[in-house]
Amino acid sequence: MPDSLATLPHAHDADSTTATELIVAWQNPHTRAIRPVGRLTSDGPDYVFSYLSSAPEVAGFRPIIGFPHFHRAYRSPTLFPVFSQRLMSATRPDFAWYSDILGLPVDAAPLTVLGRSTGRREGDSLMFIPNPPVAPDGKSTSTFFVHGLRHVAHAEAHLALCAEGDAATLRAEPDNPVNPRALLVISDAGHRIGWVPDLLLDYVHAMREHSSPRVAIAQINPPTAPPNLRLRITIHGAVTPGFEMFGSPTAGVAARG
Repeated sequence: MPDSLATLPHAHDADSTTATELIVAWQNPHTRAIRPVGRLTSDGPDYVFSYLSSAPEVAGFRPIIGFPHFHRAYRSPTLFPVFSQRLMSATRPDFAWYSDILGLPVDAAPLTVLGRSTGRREGDSLMFIPNPPVAPDGKSTSTFFVHGLRHVAHAEAHLALCAEGDAATLRAEPDNPVNPRALLVISDAGHRIGWVPDLLLDYVHAMREHSSPRVAIAQINPPTAPPNLRLRITIHGAVTPGFEMFGSPTAGVAARG
């Protein structure tokens, strides 16, 4: 395994740095297609939400409650209710357990928690992912929970052979019936252990085209954890300098609202 990845601890690790920019995505309830529609940032003391320029063209998408105008940026000193209600209350008795499952300290910033957990609720169509940071020279590191573990045969047996810090690899799956651009996550023992989230495929494909990314298992949670939070990986590599995966917002200056 790569030396720089072998010592990653289970929780509260180096890749739990505060997220300051999230992409808000929407899932079409009929087609199940997931598309990025907005950008949520922490701008100093305020939070700012704006739609991506592509949002009005997303089939079936309508403005999110509280944000009726596609071409306006919204600013607030507190996290907007439609987003904050997706955070677990710190007063709940299982809050510390949940924070540990996410691999975050109990005082992690709200956007960090939303990005790590995806903020998804049952029957809901919104989700969140951190916009992967890219350095001026193109170097980039990202961490995320793999998707689809419950669809992997013998998943528990495969996870039992994995350890935090183990190297992993990515394998293209062009015959995937759902998404021909899918990328499988393969354990050091050669077993399938999930997929890269669809929303990150452009980013990870760009990294694979521009560099030889290093992938490692950052966190393995027990079977009592939600299926979508069982296995987290970290990927280190590089993309073309200036790479921007999700496009630009529709509005520039944000007004309080």
